[in-house]
Parts: sequence; C-alpha cells; structure tokens
Amino acid sequence: MTHMKTLLAGVIAVTLSQPALAKDAPEGLYSMNALIGANVFLATDRNREVGEVEDVLVAENMKVHGLVVELDDDLDGMGDNNYRFVEVEQFSVATRSGDQLDRVSYAVFLNDDLDQVRNYPQVDNDWWAETKGAAANIWSNTKAGASSAWQATKDTTSNVIDKTKEKTRDVLESLQRTLE
Repeated sequence: MTHMKTLLAGVIAVTLSQPALAKDAPEGLYSMNALIGANVFLATDRNREVGEVEDVLVAENMKVHGLVVELDDDLDGMGDNNYRFVEVEQFSVATRSGDQLDRVSYAVFLNDDLDQVRNYPQVDNDWWAETKGAAANIWSNTKAGASSAWQATKDTTSNVIDKTKEKTRDVLESLQRTLE
C-alpha cells in the first residue's frame, strides 16, 4: 500500500510539473520512488556525476516544488553541508530504463555549471522552516485570491443571468400585449 501511495504521489506530482521532465517525449508515468536516489549530473557534462537525489519536495497543490540533492563530498568548496535545494526550472529528468515498474531508473541533469550548483541554497532546519512558511503563505494567498475571483465570477454571472431573465420577461410581456 505504501509503495502504491508513493507511486501515485509521484505520478500526480511529476505529471503536473512539466518543467521537471526531460525534454524528450512524455512517458505518461514517472515513479517518485525511483527518482529518489537517482544519480545527478551536470547538463553541460553529462558524464560528470555530482551527487544523488535525496528527496523530492511537493507543494500543497501537489506539484513538484524541487529536489533536495546530496552533492558528492569530493566537490571543492562544499563545506559541511552537502544538501542543496534545486528548483524545478534548474533540472531535467531522463529515463535510463522504464519498461517495468521494478526496473525504472532515472538520471537528473542540473542546468547550471558546478560553481552555480555549489551556490544552490543549503538545505537545513532553518531553510526548511523558512521555505515551508513562505510556501504556506503563498498557497494561502493563492487560495484566497482564487476564492475571491470565483466569488466575483459567480456574482457577475448571476447578475448577467438576472438581467437576461428580466429583459426576456419584459420582451415576452411586450409581445403578449401586442398580440392581445
């Protein structure tokens, strides 16, 4: 059951997040379970492995928000924290094998060069709290805006329908008087 939930979450999140996918033809289904642990490379040097996917972060709306990538220890200038946040626009995913569910594997390609990758936000508890709060605020504002837009659309439509009914009634009454 847990595997099925992971697969379903992966299908929903990755399907709704088209920028995260490879530029090749869409495959229809992607496994979040297989994406976690995928090797990460630089798009400019497709043979240069720089780390692996540690986690996939999904926003409130079930779209992929980004990846947490653990960069290799041997990269110069990394400091103590090798975990970096990679936004959806900064990577693509390529399928290495995908004919059978138990053999799905992916490779992730970062769009930036190594110096830029080193400067991706470090993922730690402070980053998590700040990012989670900011995302919650954005989602709350989006929901409120959508609700407000829906109410305005509903009110306008209701007014148009009421005016149309009123005009139709006036025309029918006028036509009835003319026929009498």
